[in-house]
Amino acid sequence: MDIAQKEKAGKNVMAFVKKFEKHGPRLPGSEEEQRAAEALVKEVQLQTGLDAKKEEFVVHPTSGVGAIPYLGYLSYAALLFYFLTLIPALNVVFGIVSLVFMSCMWIFAVTHVFRYKTWFDFLFKKSVSNNVVAELPARSGKHDVTIIYSGHLDTSWNWNMAAYGNPAKMIPLTAAGIVATVTFAVFTYIKVIGGLALGDYPVMIIVPAICGIFFLPLCLFLSYNKKKASPGAMDNLTGIGLALETVKYYKNNPKALPDNVRVFFAGLGSEEAGLRGSFAYVKAHLGKDDILTPGKTYVVNIDSVADKEHFEVVQGDLWQTSFFNKDICNLAFDAMTETGVNPKRILNPIGGCDSTPFHKKGIDTCTLAAQNPVASDYYHTFKDVSTRFGEGVVADGFEVILRFTDKILEYHKNRTETPS
Repeated sequence: MDIAQKEKAGKNVMAFVKKFEKHGPRLPGSEEEQRAAEALVKEVQLQTGLDAKKEEFVVHPTSGVGAIPYLGYLSYAALLFYFLTLIPALNVVFGIVSLVFMSCMWIFAVTHVFRYKTWFDFLFKKSVSNNVVAELPARSGKHDVTIIYSGHLDTSWNWNMAAYGNPAKMIPLTAAGIVATVTFAVFTYIKVIGGLALGDYPVMIIVPAICGIFFLPLCLFLSYNKKKASPGAMDNLTGIGLALETVKYYKNNPKALPDNVRVFFAGLGSEEAGLRGSFAYVKAHLGKDDILTPGKTYVVNIDSVADKEHFEVVQGDLWQTSFFNKDICNLAFDAMTETGVNPKRILNPIGGCDSTPFHKKGIDTCTLAAQNPVASDYYHTFKDVSTRFGEGVVADGFEVILRFTDKILEYHKNRTETPS
């Protein structure tokens, strides 16, 4: 591609990142996220001349990953009741209470923290978030294919162990906390169902006490202090900036796309609260208009482009049991290879990305990233700032997206051609 255009794109994206970084942390459903969405509407209109708008949705920000400290507190409450079974007259009662606490905790953890369900959202504070969208219509006035360029606008709570300690220890300590809750739940079950008195077997005291030590990483996992939250330069102002730069490029270079192709910009809200913005976008459009049509719509999701040596095609989300179209992922990999960034293929090992809600409804998608997959002190911490990376890596990201787009269009043409 044109080197000057690529370098210009890198400068533009970095300028956008630094401009929106000044909004500070934009936690899901927060006033700061809402103000940033308002500013993004104006920015899209300013840069592209397109009619941008907000699509509002309800979110319960701390009903997913944000609830992890609450699970730690609940585990300690269950542990307290477990040891209160030392009182003989209340042995069974307190044992049952402890078991109920642990059962509720695990039902919630599996459905909300791991699987991003909304079953128990009503227990958490409600707020408002927004998706910011804009359409660049097909030049012919009639579209046969739609490409959506998306990224998320919100940022994460500060992950304390990564920010202040050894990031490499964060995952093992968190995993130990999860194992400890499982072990303790088993002992609670034995205590209640087996009717064993604590005094009968020392192991019934020692093991739960040891488990309690490992509940602490869950309690300390993240901070609710807005001022210490991530400003999200990498995760994910780079994604938003690249999505905007791509749409602007096609607006200013209309012949770069076939006449029958329309594109969308989608700045999604509340990704860090369980992909709520992308789920809301799918709910708002699937089957209600022709924006999301399986076989005709492609979603290019961009999330965290800052680590030059770690360009990756995210091929699915393990926790969400979501595995994206292999053909589309191969096209993304080829686009990265041709750009010369030495790409890797990964499955997202924890959490989820905004491609998943689209994939689950039959929309072809994958996520593009350039982020060190190893635990770091800048992922989901207050250290995620723009001074850590430069124009070159986002310029490479821009080239990847344009190459990927060309490959998607060729793929769509081949899949829709009638065999002779």
